[in-house]
Amino acid sequence: MRERIFVKALSKTPLAWKNLTHDMRRLVIAICGIAFAVLLMFTQVGFQNALFDSQAKLIDDLQGDIFLVSKAKFTLASEKRFPITRLNQARSCPGVKGAYPIYTELSTSVLRCIENGLGNRGYPLRSIGFFLDDPVFRADEVNVQLPRLRTQQSALIDRKSKETKFPVPFDDDAALAQIQVELAKKSLTLVGTFDLGTDFAHDGNLLMSAESFAKYFPNRVRYGDPLGVIDIGIVHLLPDANLEDVHEFIERTLDKDVYVFTREQFRNEEIRFWDRSTPIGTIFLAGKIIGFIVGMVICYQVIYSDIADHMAEFATLKAMGYTTRYFIGLILTEAMLLAIVGYLPGAILSRGLYGWLSDKTGLLMLMTPFGLLFVFVATIAMCVASGLLAVRKLLAADPANLF
Repeated sequence: MRERIFVKALSKTPLAWKNLTHDMRRLVIAICGIAFAVLLMFTQVGFQNALFDSQAKLIDDLQGDIFLVSKAKFTLASEKRFPITRLNQARSCPGVKGAYPIYTELSTSVLRCIENGLGNRGYPLRSIGFFLDDPVFRADEVNVQLPRLRTQQSALIDRKSKETKFPVPFDDDAALAQIQVELAKKSLTLVGTFDLGTDFAHDGNLLMSAESFAKYFPNRVRYGDPLGVIDIGIVHLLPDANLEDVHEFIERTLDKDVYVFTREQFRNEEIRFWDRSTPIGTIFLAGKIIGFIVGMVICYQVIYSDIADHMAEFATLKAMGYTTRYFIGLILTEAMLLAIVGYLPGAILSRGLYGWLSDKTGLLMLMTPFGLLFVFVATIAMCVASGLLAVRKLLAADPANLF
């Protein structure tokens, strides 16, 4: 039975394809229209994924099994901290190999270039501090540059920060170190670069030792040690420790002012905030719907015009006894072919657009398998729906009135 259905579907393809290709001008216009709709949907999917992936990039780059954050910290961009004593409590729990602090600052982290001819404008970048002997970063390009950060008042600058138009030579470390810059009105030496990327809350990043961090931002607490409060606590487990058991034990041990997350939970919470607590998710959804509707209208016009131009031929087939199922199958096959030939150039153009946008904005514009599949299915649905709407004219017509 399945073989017969497949053969019948193949038998419709030549006629459906000939209907599309008999007027190449119309076919090219149709492909351009559908490709444009595909490009719209890919752009919305890409920006939405870039939002989520870029916001969670710091979490992905940190090396750890369990993460501690203040319960007042609703997103990584929020400057809500917790006392380091919570991290010490976690360090003493069974199954824990080590616990390490991460410090971040945004509100007073302003980088200013004072080199002659390069302007004196301030650039707000997120500063990230950590103890250099702590194994907290996954990236080898960060770890191999740790000796450079042992010099006081030195930092690595995120290469993606260049799109904030900060006028420094990112491709030449020696020249970079010669540029006179200030951070929080104190002299700073940029000793290298790393790759983290921008997001919707941060235009770039600086990476430095905890000791340097404390000197640049001494007012993180009104009184006492500026390193006495931390932004993210990173917990490493012993090789034989069970993640769920240790996670549950730490959660019971620590006071209720701290969230205890696994990596997956931490990432999901960050994404959930931006998806549900901001209008951005709704905006991107609206953009995808608009792209879907645009493509549906274009596809409908193409199929409807094709049916109108060949109404006499369809009448002959109807008079010969071809069934409604045949005509529906024929038009749906035509719609599927349109979807495929329109999707391919749209996907190729979108891939190039992703690369350009990623380079210009610093966002993680990635062409993921899920994104490819989602837009492909949406394109098929868009064209099939258009075909079902267009075929109604043919099905309602009387063969005797069509000649």
